[in-house]
Amino acid sequence: MSFESIFNHKHQIKESANARVNLIGEHTDYTGGYVMPTLLSFQNTVQLSKNNDQVFAVYSDYFGETKIFSDLIKSKKNEWVDYIKGCLFVFFDEFKKIKLEHFNIFISSNIPIERGISSSSALCVSTLKALNSYFNTKISEINIAILAKKVEHDYIGVSGGIMDQMISSIGIYEKAFFLDCSNMKFELIDFPCDWKFCLIDSKVQRNLRSSSYNERFEELKIAEKELNVEYLGSVKKEDYLETKFTNPIVAKRAKHVIFENDRVLKARKSILTNDIIKFGNLMNESHKSYSHDFEASNEDVDSIVNNSIDCGALGARLTGGGFGGFTVSLIRKNQFPNWYNNINQIYSSDKIFEV
Repeated sequence: MSFESIFNHKHQIKESANARVNLIGEHTDYTGGYVMPTLLSFQNTVQLSKNNDQVFAVYSDYFGETKIFSDLIKSKKNEWVDYIKGCLFVFFDEFKKIKLEHFNIFISSNIPIERGISSSSALCVSTLKALNSYFNTKISEINIAILAKKVEHDYIGVSGGIMDQMISSIGIYEKAFFLDCSNMKFELIDFPCDWKFCLIDSKVQRNLRSSSYNERFEELKIAEKELNVEYLGSVKKEDYLETKFTNPIVAKRAKHVIFENDRVLKARKSILTNDIIKFGNLMNESHKSYSHDFEASNEDVDSIVNNSIDCGALGARLTGGGFGGFTVSLIRKNQFPNWYNNINQIYSSDKIFEV
């Protein structure tokens, strides 16, 4: 299907945004810490044109359906089109002087949804970029990210930080995106030429609105309150003491975040010094913490991580918000064929994706 075949005319605006894989740094973004994702080739594209019938008509090739609506009120069914409604609502709320216009919108995407690689953020960023282009509002890339976060946090109701929106808006393909979420300062870092990352899809879908993601968010906010800090990202690894917390579960969640921040800083140094062994070990430590302290993994995902390492990966971990989705593995490029042949004996090729 195409825009023209659905709406019988050509689009006026076309914008895209990519998915991402977070190499290390989970649940550290909304706690004011560090993260290090990189862009994937998976992409969401939004095409739009003016609708003269005073309605919004939105077609998704992923879902193969058109949604038509006249208001920007969120549905009670948690539908995919709510993200488009949210982008329109946030955009027109931000630019109150712009007269409301209606659009035909065509969404094409090859990003697997509910897999922890930020399909929703790519959708929001590409939609806001399209509105920015249509109205020539000259929104900066950082402010596109801020508005996209507002859509997901305030309109959709998913608690979280700014990482996904920032890399989707600003990131460059084949570069690591080191981000300090306390001040939104970032650094684009080239990967050493002999490093190779690969994804394995657990096929375990998760919906952040219905999973334990928001529960973990609240537990970390309790930890910040008990430590009397604005963000856990300000707490150093050496200052962590389990006895500072009244709830042992909250203590475990805080431990993951505090130690994870330290791992991200060491991972950045490992890339800059081309220490692939160190980076791999940090990924392994990260997954162990994510599984045991943060309890965001499961047996199927843990099995994929262990199998990847057994097949020759130097490091492997669950990526994204947790509770399913993709794992990411680090392999030396000259060892990649052997690793792939070994892992392909366990998982079919439709589950394995090169980064």
